Amino acid sequence: MTHPHSNRLLALDGLRAVSILLVVISHAWLGHIVPGGLGVTIFFFISGFIITRLMIAEWDATTRIDIKQFYLRRFFRLMPALIVYVMLCLLAMLAMGETIKLIELLSVFFYYANYYAIYFGFGDDTLPAPLSITWSLAIEEHFYLVFPFLFAALAGKTKWFLRLIVALIVIVFLWRLYLITQFGLEQLAHDRIYKGTDTRLDSILYGTGFSILLARYPWANKFFSDRRVLVSGALLMLLSLLVRNEIFRESLRYSIQGIALACVFCHLVFIENPIQRLLSSGPMIYIGRISYSLYLYHYLIFTLITAWMPDAALWIRIATLLITSWICADLSYRYVEQYFARIGRRFLH
Repeated sequence: MTHPHSNRLLALDGLRAVSILLVVISHAWLGHIVPGGLGVTIFFFISGFIITRLMIAEWDATTRIDIKQFYLRRFFRLMPALIVYVMLCLLAMLAMGETIKLIELLSVFFYYANYYAIYFGFGDDTLPAPLSITWSLAIEEHFYLVFPFLFAALAGKTKWFLRLIVALIVIVFLWRLYLITQFGLEQLAHDRIYKGTDTRLDSILYGTGFSILLARYPWANKFFSDRRVLVSGALLMLLSLLVRNEIFRESLRYSIQGIALACVFCHLVFIENPIQRLLSSGPMIYIGRISYSLYLYHYLIFTLITAWMPDAALWIRIATLLITSWICADLSYRYVEQYFARIGRRFLH
């Protein structure tokens, strides 16, 4: 069993790879059989888990959180690749004859792309809009505008911290229910539940709460390592995918998936078994590490294929999307992400 507090959890990169592959393959004209939305939910859970785990390690070592350093690290980690991606999107949009709107650019860099997508929409609906993929980044940044301060205030009060996280999870779920029952799914703006920070925040909170449980309560490691918990989590995840009722899918599905991910997480990441070894394999680790760029670039390539190869055979479109997205993501990871990560490390230290 990999120790929950070891510095690098290789299988976690592999799990991140699973999340991004679900998204990419679903956009490869296979969304009717591949749950791309689950990939986003997994990514949110992992994000909450990792950030909280790192903050706990920093707190245990120094009894404080350097919030300035936190935001600088995120800037060097995310912004350079995003800037290059947006520049390439603008060139592609000009080549396709698409209108470039300043407000769309602002929504990307000021992280309100999710609400802009909900209430206004990117592009003109004739083609997928490459900038619209940044909606999930907006949700994460909204969370991280608040979470470091919350952590710094409550890190020494674990019980109160967990109670607050549980309360917020319940409030978000009840808010989803309220929106659905008060207004009805047909009256809500398209993707209002799926893309709203206020309605998806719990997907990150499940990861943060789970990270605190494992770090602060020895019984949690034993409990979540039990095979019965694994089976329960797998069944819950299967239930969340099989039930097709729209009210369920827009309300309870995200809650069930958050619980299910916590139940299966130890067996996927910490406990040695065939699946954990697969997630820890070189190819899966590699995909996990380029996942940020892959998440961005696959949607630009999807847009270009839709515009320029609409009548190509399905297998040709899928192969073109996967191969070209991988090339772009690899180049972005090597020459943008890693380059600015090195600059960031020198700047921060």
